[in-house]
Amino acid sequence: MRVICLVDCDSFYVSCERRDNPQYIGKPVCVLTGAGTRGIIVSRSKEAKEAGILMGKPLFMAQKTNPSAIYLPARIERYLEISKEVMRCLKTFSPTVEVVSVDEAYMDLTGLNEIYHQTYVELIRAIRRQIAEKIGIPVSIGLATSKTLAKLASDKAKQTGGIFCISPKRVQETIGCLEIEAVCGVGKQTACRLKQNGIFTVADFLAQPDSWVRQSLGKNGLLLKHELAGESVSAVCSEETPPKSIYHTGVIGDFSSNINLLRNELHYHIHQACRKLREKGGFCGVIGVMLRQKNFQTDMEKKKLSSFTQSEQEIGKVAEEMLEKLFREHILYRSIGIELENLKYPDGQEADLFCTTTLLPDKLGHAVDDLEQKFGKNIVQIGWFGRQGKVLKQK
Repeated sequence: MRVICLVDCDSFYVSCERRDNPQYIGKPVCVLTGAGTRGIIVSRSKEAKEAGILMGKPLFMAQKTNPSAIYLPARIERYLEISKEVMRCLKTFSPTVEVVSVDEAYMDLTGLNEIYHQTYVELIRAIRRQIAEKIGIPVSIGLATSKTLAKLASDKAKQTGGIFCISPKRVQETIGCLEIEAVCGVGKQTACRLKQNGIFTVADFLAQPDSWVRQSLGKNGLLLKHELAGESVSAVCSEETPPKSIYHTGVIGDFSSNINLLRNELHYHIHQACRKLREKGGFCGVIGVMLRQKNFQTDMEKKKLSSFTQSEQEIGKVAEEMLEKLFREHILYRSIGIELENLKYPDGQEADLFCTTTLLPDKLGHAVDDLEQKFGKNIVQIGWFGRQGKVLKQK
């Protein structure tokens, strides 16, 4: 029997802001998708939740009802840096860590109680304490014998002091009355189908015969039932799967119809996306440019590249042409972004017999990446407009 835990950072974006700015501790703090008078709330502190501020609420509405709360623009790059610190800390406890998002990771703790001479509960308490002391980020940890139960346990841990355990022998007693749609992997359509058959809770679902579950929900439904019963069907996988696509977008400072400002923002997102692409050792075959208007109408253009590349200069040239095609004068825009699709990862994969081109690393891009790694992000800007509004000479 496996022993698995899910480590979930509490209100992660807000926790990162409080780590860097302790004066926010104990105050109602919200992190936004945008800046200034724009954006929606994507992370809230406990105090903000208690004040009735809702997730996804537009800033202008939140300020009307809660003007004294602190509203901060998201600093995604900073949050990613802190996330990496958290994940490195987890890997000092167990070699088997599966990072599932910027603020969540599964850990396989099987047998580590004997290595650390602690019970599993004492071990997750130690993990939680070390992350708080060394990194300054509070986490909730759910402990169980399957990933599905560990996820449910981590949700409960947020209301029980930071840790919660679900024993396979006490599943019915612990979460039997939980509504079925609260289970990770049960979407709205599946929940609706189950309710039509009189299945409203976890206990109702577990009471169904395997034959009925498989016939109604297929193989994945049956695997979910076994996971909920405490059987570890889905193993914790520490091998990172390369992304199938890379998307980087963001709101601009103010609504704008300035093509130069939009071009500037687009190149910023291209740089961030290509940096991740090079980090993963990938090459891009299709790019998409997204342009969203003030009224949230979204325009999208996609184009297949003549050859696979990881060069932001090559991608940027094509993306600018696509932006020119999408752009309309006198229309106010709120956000812009880039998507890299049809990604190839040549290392460790079989060669494509029908590929007549060689995938060449972007030496200039890697040099810039090395400089940013040493001196900080955006230390070098190549051949386009500086993001702070200063126009750089085109090369």
